[in-house]
Amino acid sequence: MELGTTRNTKLRAAAASVILCLSLAACDPVPVDESAAIERNILATPGQQELFRTIRQEYPQDFAALVAEIETLDPVQRNNDAWISQVGSRWLQRFFRQISPDAVRAPAPQLLEWSAAEHRLYATLQREAVEQCAGMTMGQWITVDPSIASATEAISRRNAAMVRAAAAGKADPQDYPEPDEAAFARFGSAIAATGLDPQQQAALASDEKMQALDPDQQCAIGVAVYQGLSGLPDDVEPVMAAYVLAPDQ
Repeated sequence: MELGTTRNTKLRAAAASVILCLSLAACDPVPVDESAAIERNILATPGQQELFRTIRQEYPQDFAALVAEIETLDPVQRNNDAWISQVGSRWLQRFFRQISPDAVRAPAPQLLEWSAAEHRLYATLQREAVEQCAGMTMGQWITVDPSIASATEAISRRNAAMVRAAAAGKADPQDYPEPDEAAFARFGSAIAATGLDPQQQAALASDEKMQALDPDQQCAIGVAVYQGLSGLPDDVEPVMAAYVLAPDQ
């Protein structure tokens, strides 16, 4: 399978966003402790503990900005789960757009950790939430019902891996070259080796063909792309991972 034409129609990874459910109604009412209580509740978000601990560790100023944003809400808004979910989702989208350029310039170990977490997320969504898996394959932001614990946790682990990659890329940025024809050919062979249907392999070269597929097929492509990445040689995998994971320009 040749993937050279995918230079014009790349499969991109959308930073997955999960509904942010914070039990802020339980926050300590003492004003002096208000920000600390909000922080505790963010860090205790079900299924998202690893993500928010990682953000606080790697991007403390951004984490503090989220706490401050919630602190400015009036009591009615802060005690409204739907409102807090919207605030959290918008904040996560802004944050991931901000860090994505650094993430794709991470040194190979952190970049490949992120790519591997991406594959595990796609595989989990294929089992638990195929519509969301298809949405990610097509470059959309997604939300997952928090009751699907395995999917929520996979999103958290994937997003935490991206945060670590971004922090590493900011500290030690790598300039990965554009993949050459040989790299694309090896990537195509690696995707084919996953057993992906040949018609779905061919769809990768066309946005129109990708759009025409059903969600199961779109999801299968997303899984195969990241499985294929993991099957590449060590000297090719980081270059292709940086290409596939790069945000749209």
